[in-house]
Amino acid sequence: MGAGVRRVQFNIPQIRRLGVSCGPAGIPPGTPLRGVDGMTLNEFLEDAFNVEHEYLMDALGDLKPDELMWRAGPEANPIGWILWHMTRIEDMWFQFFIQRQTEIWARDGWDEKFGLPARDNGFEHTPEQVADFPAYDLSEMIKYGEVVRAATLSYLKTVTPEQMDEVPRDARPEMSIGRIFRQVVGELYQHQGHIAYIKGLIRDAK
Repeated sequence: MGAGVRRVQFNIPQIRRLGVSCGPAGIPPGTPLRGVDGMTLNEFLEDAFNVEHEYLMDALGDLKPDELMWRAGPEANPIGWILWHMTRIEDMWFQFFIQRQTEIWARDGWDEKFGLPARDNGFEHTPEQVADFPAYDLSEMIKYGEVVRAATLSYLKTVTPEQMDEVPRDARPEMSIGRIFRQVVGELYQHQGHIAYIKGLIRDAK
């Protein structure tokens, strides 16, 4: 375990209910975490990411340019902002926070392509900032998301059961690698649901 890496007990009650246990205490090092159906925790997470992507692409598939930045009210977030935010947080957590690498957003010049800040991801944005958020080419944002997701899944394949309990940043002792996976998956599904719902509101109003 490298310098600055701590360990916490990782527990995902939601996954246990689905039959994929995090394993008993004292599990031998290197033993895959498998549920009764033979699925490992890593396989469960990969499947969760893949299904979320399918749902998201279904919601975005026939979205029209004028629908991308539509807002239901002065304090509501548009689809375009939500999609950017959810992709940026995935990039931030796995590339920067855990692996201490430059975020793909800045590394590959996506920030310059979209004309947006290199480190901004939407956390604590005010309604005024959301209102001023620029429209963009949806196909390009989807491409950025595909690069981010490929990197996330590539990293996931390297994570061992022991590493799920590691804390990559002392400043956030509550956030182990496993908890970060849980938080990101949950937030992605939440935002994908937001996008589908907003799209329904737009279509219903026409």
